[in-house]
Amino acid sequence: MGASFSNGFGSATYVEPSVRYQVSNRFRVNTSLAYVHTTPYNTSATGPEGTTVMYRNGGGSHYIASVGVDYLASDRLMLSGNIWRDFSNLPAGDLSAGFYSPGRMGADFRATYKITEHFTVTGGVRYTEGSSPFGNPYYSPFAPGFGNSNW
Repeated sequence: MGASFSNGFGSATYVEPSVRYQVSNRFRVNTSLAYVHTTPYNTSATGPEGTTVMYRNGGGSHYIASVGVDYLASDRLMLSGNIWRDFSNLPAGDLSAGFYSPGRMGADFRATYKITEHFTVTGGVRYTEGSSPFGNPYYSPFAPGFGNSNW
């Protein structure tokens, strides 16, 4: 259970019950179901010619299910993966579905390496499908460039 607040992008609250099962001493599985409620907000962006565009979000509710695994490859290396799907009835590419929408479905894969008892390094990749391009920090609706689908 938690909450997030922002003066520019609205707020959200969530509840996420989860279950984790240790299959063996090296392998465990987990699953969760999250309910996320976002509140409405407005934010503006200024184009290169000085015009201002107002983005509006009507808020809404998301129901996100996920399943994941953790595999302890060695005493120092853990490999993890997770898949999720948003079962909400909100349109996937619509701004009213959430300015930084997590996408309709996706997966992430991580590797965590334990260097010392109190120091670890983690790296990973994430794939989402169906999220708004406006959630990409490099997307510009005003000009082509890095992160823009016109590039």
